[in-house]
Amino acid sequence: MQDWNEITMMNTDALRKRMRILAALDIIFSEEEWLRVHHYEDKIQPGLAWGNINNGAGDHLHVLFTNSGTLIKGFDHESPLSPHAREDGEIYPGMYDEVPEALMAVLRDHEETLDMEDVTFCLWQEGNDLPWKVGNWIQLAMAKEDKADARGGAEFLLGYLEKNPVDYVDWAKGYYDLPDLPLEAVAEVYEGKPVTASLIKQLCPERDVAATLGELQQREYAVEQT
Repeated sequence: MQDWNEITMMNTDALRKRMRILAALDIIFSEEEWLRVHHYEDKIQPGLAWGNINNGAGDHLHVLFTNSGTLIKGFDHESPLSPHAREDGEIYPGMYDEVPEALMAVLRDHEETLDMEDVTFCLWQEGNDLPWKVGNWIQLAMAKEDKADARGGAEFLLGYLEKNPVDYVDWAKGYYDLPDLPLEAVAEVYEGKPVTASLIKQLCPERDVAATLGELQQREYAVEQT
């Protein structure tokens, strides 16, 4: 086990907040859940929340928020670290080595939903303390793979956790085909302000406002019924 120093990472509290924000924005922009890239579920079971990124191209990122820590598992389908790219078809050696058993138990309990076998990088954090930890796979990958491939697509997939409203707007304009997306309105969501009917109309004029507010409220996002 070693510290993860390859990419600058948020702590768990910041990561959870960011995934909630991105999921809320995607709800506003898309009526169809399967078209959304960012997802967040706060009550999978007591003490467990789940964040997910699925870009629709075969790549995904799962984040498990538990009482004992946080686990990030990513899969870049083009990575040479993918089991599908390996002759033996097995998970890359050392991938889950030294992950705390409490986190592994949650992963195994949700094995099918979380695509446990499809993995090209894995990180974890116990409590809320930086730095994040990584297993022995990173040492092997750094020694055997090209440097650009050794992180298992982590830079690519973690990049979906856009750092600020400007980054999100640049991405969403292309993905959702929204050329006039107002930065100020996106920034309000990033700041954690309650979502209002007016804000939804600014962000996505064609969206059913009542349905959007209802889904956001059901998922326990802050809304104002005005």
